Amino acid sequence: MARFQTMIKSARFVYSPYTATEMQGFGQVLADSIRARIQSGQNIYDQTAAPLKPGLAGRRGYPDYKAARFLRPVRDWTWSRHTLRCLKVLTANENRAAIGFLDEALPGRSQTASQIAFYNNRRERQWGVSQHDREAVLAAFQARPIVMLKAA
Repeated sequence: MARFQTMIKSARFVYSPYTATEMQGFGQVLADSIRARIQSGQNIYDQTAAPLKPGLAGRRGYPDYKAARFLRPVRDWTWSRHTLRCLKVLTANENRAAIGFLDEALPGRSQTASQIAFYNNRRERQWGVSQHDREAVLAAFQARPIVMLKAA
């Protein structure tokens, strides 16, 4: 005969129709959509981002330096491509997926990718979810097959 009795003081039940892997896939769809939107030079309102500031009289400005490196002179976060490369799905479970920037800095630099994104976003709101991004994730949700059980 047992001398103790197990008592359950708290329990957590998670009912989600998605697995952690599926949520990671949905997060990746959103991250890819945001990356493509920023690379095309659009802000979170799906409008063309503000132009870069030209140089002062007689001096080259940031658009001139980007053009010299064969980059488009628009606000698209692609000087070294490091910031958008660090945009990843950070965590995923059955309930949610979190996307963000890995805290990595290029060798010889003091700012991490998340700090660069923070300062760029203060100039022009490009980091965030636009209406087009929401539609891309919604399409991924709807493309998932629905399993229905039939009563015999």
